Amino acid sequence: MSETRNNEPYSDVLEEVRPLPISERTLGIPSNFAIWFACNLVTTTMLTGMLYIPGITFGAAMNAIVIGCILGIIPLSLVGLIGQKTGLVTMVACRATFGPKGAFLPSLINLGILVAWSWAQAGLGGLALNYAMEELTGFSNPTACIIFCEVVVILVALYAIKGIALYEKIAMILIALIMGAILFTAFTSTGMGNIFAIAADPSQGLTAMVAFDIVVATALSWTPLAADYNRNCKTRGAALIGTGGGYALGTILSMGTGAVMIGMIIAGNLELTYDPSMVFGEIGFGLAGAVVIFMSIVAANVMCIYSSTMSFLNAFPKFSYKKVAIIIGAICVIGAVYSGILDRFLDFVGLIGVLFMPIFAIMIADFFVIKKQKLNIEAVVYPDKYDDYRYTNGVNVRAMIVYAISAVFAFTFTMVYPLPTGGTIPTFFVAFLGYILAMRLTGKNKEEKGG
Repeated sequence: MSETRNNEPYSDVLEEVRPLPISERTLGIPSNFAIWFACNLVTTTMLTGMLYIPGITFGAAMNAIVIGCILGIIPLSLVGLIGQKTGLVTMVACRATFGPKGAFLPSLINLGILVAWSWAQAGLGGLALNYAMEELTGFSNPTACIIFCEVVVILVALYAIKGIALYEKIAMILIALIMGAILFTAFTSTGMGNIFAIAADPSQGLTAMVAFDIVVATALSWTPLAADYNRNCKTRGAALIGTGGGYALGTILSMGTGAVMIGMIIAGNLELTYDPSMVFGEIGFGLAGAVVIFMSIVAANVMCIYSSTMSFLNAFPKFSYKKVAIIIGAICVIGAVYSGILDRFLDFVGLIGVLFMPIFAIMIADFFVIKKQKLNIEAVVYPDKYDDYRYTNGVNVRAMIVYAISAVFAFTFTMVYPLPTGGTIPTFFVAFLGYILAMRLTGKNKEEKGG
């Protein structure tokens, strides 16, 4: 089907969420790789690696990081491929799975998680900027620095994908150079053998499987953004290689560098701290570290603002992109100053896995197994004009039931009674297989029309 309005398909749909035709896409493998690589050379990802040491050994931490990344990029890349094939942002594509009204739930969850993630990012970015300002001038005002950091983020985000792609390329080069200098210092001055020799401290309450689960959950935190950016990819290769390769290498380098820096502090008998700005200062990279933190925070936080705006526009498409982005940015400033989310950072990352894994396991099962990669795009964009994905009054009840069961399973076996294997991967299979079973038992081709 191809319906035309005002001589152009989807001309009456908000530009930022309409299906993006191949002719308008701008991302090849290098550009998409740069986006995903740079956005994961970020302080919150480094902080995750820092928090692993000395709870587990450096070797165990790196195993968890590498294996977790390899598995985590599977749902990330598959959701990104949905965006490349359909030209739809993530939360609009959700309509085909959950129904046009049912998709409000993933959109609101995603909006809440991304805003909270942005709180953490802006807080760290402001602290880094304040550290540099205090070192250079003796003046300190963390609140003003947090606000300035978020203003920069909003200004970049207002240019949407073009501004993001340009900034990420610049950030990728500068951040990678500084991280390379840190790793060189670790090899030549501290000695990696001394870092590997640091004994695990069981009193920290961390295990290798918990660390692995957190790495996978970190990948899931980026999954809602996957289609938002990959709808701009010209080819499948740009989507799969750019996203998977960029994300995995960026995360391994970032988390690994975080673990190395804490290892350098412990091996060098320096003052142990988990404040990223202070960590860089302890190992002799204070000002350079502040640059890394600030630029990386902007790189990641821009993506959070952009995709949280996309989620809002999916639920409320009549609003202006720029106005929504500015309002969300203002909310993020307030949260960064007052939320205290950094004190509960690992718990927050674990909660992301609980809420997100079932959504994207169901979405992947629906698109690749049930619908066999075929969607009526116009029915997704104009749900009031087509019955294809109306289900029951706009809600796929089966998807919602499977999500509820899977989310309870994830919460129970991640937060209450942690499984030895971690809860994230088992949750994926519970949701993925549960949805396929529910759809096939009730008739996958029988659309529940109504309302």
